[in-house]
Amino acid sequence: MQEFDLAVVGAGVVGASIAWHAAQKGMRVASIDAVGPAAAASGASDGAVSVASKRPGLMANLANQSLAYSASLATYGGPLENVFATRPSYFFASTEAEMAALDRLTEQLAALGDKVRVVHDVSTPKRVLPEIGSSVLRLIEIEGEGHMLGYAATQAFLNAAKATCFWRSPLQSWEESDRAIDLRLPEINLRASQVVFALGVGTTQWFPKLPVIPRAGQIIITDSAQRGKTSLKGALTAGSYLLSKSDYATNQTALPLVIDPLSTGQFLIGSSREPHGDSQHTDVAVLKALLVRAVSTYPALAKQRVIRSFTGVRAAVVDGLPIVGRLPGSQRSWVATGFEGDGICLSAWAGRSVIGLLQGEHLSDCNELSPDRFY
Repeated sequence: MQEFDLAVVGAGVVGASIAWHAAQKGMRVASIDAVGPAAAASGASDGAVSVASKRPGLMANLANQSLAYSASLATYGGPLENVFATRPSYFFASTEAEMAALDRLTEQLAALGDKVRVVHDVSTPKRVLPEIGSSVLRLIEIEGEGHMLGYAATQAFLNAAKATCFWRSPLQSWEESDRAIDLRLPEINLRASQVVFALGVGTTQWFPKLPVIPRAGQIIITDSAQRGKTSLKGALTAGSYLLSKSDYATNQTALPLVIDPLSTGQFLIGSSREPHGDSQHTDVAVLKALLVRAVSTYPALAKQRVIRSFTGVRAAVVDGLPIVGRLPGSQRSWVATGFEGDGICLSAWAGRSVIGLLQGEHLSDCNELSPDRFY
């Protein structure tokens, strides 16, 4: 029986951030995962730390906080040094519905302040991106946002936390008493004073009342033949992506699209939102539609080769908000899940907030995210 102050079940970027923040408070931390670090959604994402791509209101406010905090953790000696970097973001419209989405985006950013701000909003997009396609009717360039690859951030947090890691160790059972929580793994038992479950799509296996649902997304990776030959310095995101995450999605028909230039010179192209959790299946029709729209939007992509495609599965919640807080009826068990593609952006905020809650802080930002709303 090994004993810890905190066990974090789930080693995605949110769980890793929680582990690091706990270590900063002097806690002995165990990180547990059925596979290993960033094995699920955190390893299958574009890495954007973006305020502009969030739903207006609470999610945009939290993203704004997390963006600034992530930047502070990337300073010399911080856990995200050489992992997080600022970069511009681009949003485009090719339909009237997307035009309206961009209007709402500019209003949202103006309300949040000037740290993330619009530097160009043009109806002649080639002025900003000469390689942009003629199908694009409007382009917005935003400065002040950031980027960090999910698997790199996960590993950085875990390395800095010096957590004791238990990989390929699926949780088999757990039991809470007045004094501690005992966790049974395949080859060892652990005892912890507190446990945080950051399980993503695996949440409902243990907590069926929490309505976490899988939402798959097809993702494409190109080769790096055009390395250094593009003026695209940040993600190029369709207005339909904003619509797919908002209450305005009912009338939107264009496929959500993000074209993200990677530091390797490759491009990541994504991503659909499909109501299933099968990460072993790629949908050729969806991939084709993504590629057709991507080349229409950014014709330089026609010179690239596709070298890989895969399906990432996000953990979504039916009301569109993550679930963060203490489990009802428990004194020692907490949950942080359901970030649906926003986990990388919100990971710094989530780690700080969860450990704050564990230590008795009252955090008003977490009121709407509490699991109490489903009990």
